[in-house]
Amino acid sequence: MILIDARELEHPIPLEMTVTAFKNLMGSEVIHFINRREPIPLFEILTKNGGFYLSRQNSEGVWHIHITRDPNLDLKAIHV
Repeated sequence: MILIDARELEHPIPLEMTVTAFKNLMGSEVIHFINRREPIPLFEILTKNGGFYLSRQNSEGVWHIHITRDPNLDLKAIHV
């Protein structure tokens, strides 16, 4: 799993980092992206480029997004 914790980074650095990591994903690898807000523009990029994601907000208001290229991977089975 590739971890990108972007809570302390300013826009557009988190988006750029995550898109770069996504471009390099192989097989069933997963990116765990952590951010202060839900990255709607990222979702559009992922969907447009064959990506799959699951976005969840925890009780502290932090967003955890799991991203993969593998359509058969059950992202719901990955615990935050």
